[in-house]
Amino acid sequence: MGGKYKKRHNFNDFIPRYTDTYTKEMDEEGLKILKWSMFDSPDSLGSGKRFMESEPVFILDTVFRKERLKGYIHLGYTSKAYADRIGLGLESEHRIGKAIKFKCINPAHRFRLVRGLIQYGVERIRLYDDSIYFDTEHNLKGEDLSFRHF
Repeated sequence: MGGKYKKRHNFNDFIPRYTDTYTKEMDEEGLKILKWSMFDSPDSLGSGKRFMESEPVFILDTVFRKERLKGYIHLGYTSKAYADRIGLGLESEHRIGKAIKFKCINPAHRFRLVRGLIQYGVERIRLYDDSIYFDTEHNLKGEDLSFRHF
């Protein structure tokens, strides 16, 4: 089997790191299912709490709670250094904390999550084979719903 298979990421795989300046209470503030640290840029502890816009996080937390579902957060806020390293464009909503990409493989779950996002006013959603991307930047023109297979 070796190392050629990707490790599956699940919601429960996430283990937050806390310090004297970033506590569990801060991480869970205002959220029922998610944690702010799930949206951290990988190179900056606490950046999800500091720089992520609350609107997309609260929407996703509410949809997960109401639909009784969970999803592994692939990408939330990204620092400039990390965004440059992974090749995100300068206009990426992840750079300003208004976009979330999370794992979702099951078609029935995908339908329920997309329906929930639309019900809470999300207008820009992209569906991938194994994930869902959405942002809450209301000033951008572009596709409202798109499907990508890769």
